[in-house]
Amino acid sequence: MLQPLVVGLGRSGSGLHLNTLVRLARRTAATGDPLVTLPAVGCDPRAGGLRLLGMPGEVTAVTTLEQALRYVDPATAVVHVCTPPRLRYDVLAELAGHGFRRMIVEKPLAASGDELDALIRLRQEAGLDLVAVAHWTTSRLAGRLRRLVGGGRLGSLRRITVDQHKPRFLRSLATDGHPSALDVEIPHSLALALDLAGPAELRAARCWDLRCEDRGLPRLGGAHLELEHRSGVVTLLRSDLGAPVRQRSVVCEFEGGTATAHFPLSEDDDHAQLVVTPFAPGTAAPPTGVLDADGAPGTGHHVFRDDALTDFLDGVYRGFASGTAGVGNFPLACATARLLCAAREHCAVTPRARAGSR
Repeated sequence: MLQPLVVGLGRSGSGLHLNTLVRLARRTAATGDPLVTLPAVGCDPRAGGLRLLGMPGEVTAVTTLEQALRYVDPATAVVHVCTPPRLRYDVLAELAGHGFRRMIVEKPLAASGDELDALIRLRQEAGLDLVAVAHWTTSRLAGRLRRLVGGGRLGSLRRITVDQHKPRFLRSLATDGHPSALDVEIPHSLALALDLAGPAELRAARCWDLRCEDRGLPRLGGAHLELEHRSGVVTLLRSDLGAPVRQRSVVCEFEGGTATAHFPLSEDDDHAQLVVTPFAPGTAAPPTGVLDADGAPGTGHHVFRDDALTDFLDGVYRGFASGTAGVGNFPLACATARLLCAAREHCAVTPRARAGSR
């Protein structure tokens, strides 16, 4: 079994990774197929002031990597790197220097093209088995979208529109881990678009400011990206971090119909929804709500459990155990990071839109 070390205990590291790892350890132990060794160790300079969930013996908090080495063995550890993007490379290099090789890295991989190139070299030279967090692309919902795209039942894919909106005032005001809205929600949807429609070039990008009372946070109000894929598909990614309501939806427009996917909005519920609507009756048989023998969804409204992060970590840990965890994931993560870098550069020289502009 493998023991987790989570570096960076912000919202991602503490609220998502640690909690999910504890649930995964309990679940696999209960089924007689234990996968994760506890305690999971959380490392953050602020760890002494944080309240971490979990029963006694399930989570140990430390403030330095040197302290973490008292509790974990690099040879049997999986490191979850959940630090802000601008700190990623230095943290990964330090971990590699201590002998850690299995790493799960939060999105995006790097904050600049130079850092990404340095990370690629580090991965090769240190022999890192490195996986980028990609639970959107490995979710059950994304799998059904892929089967619709590949099966041709609705014809060729023509356009993807992703809306990721939520009110993010408190976290944006309290932390400076993300320099712009491009680094918050967009990496998830960008990776999914590349996975569904193939390689793409950036056509347009813009950010706007987040305003709350008398304060303004540059480029944290939201972002739009437009992509043109080599396959001919056009993608629009929209993220409003000052929205009054949450939304995580993906609309795939085909020649013969549409598929509207709704990802779970938070850890409060783990059900996804997919609505398949053909333009012509009978186009998307089988009957309403039914999957065919290949798992492709038929016409109608599908509702199903999709605990994507837990399933993602389960698959990655099993991949680490068998030596296949990073296969296929790293190239997509690099392509996503490079497009994000291009978008940052574009927004840096483009006047910011007014606050609240969607």
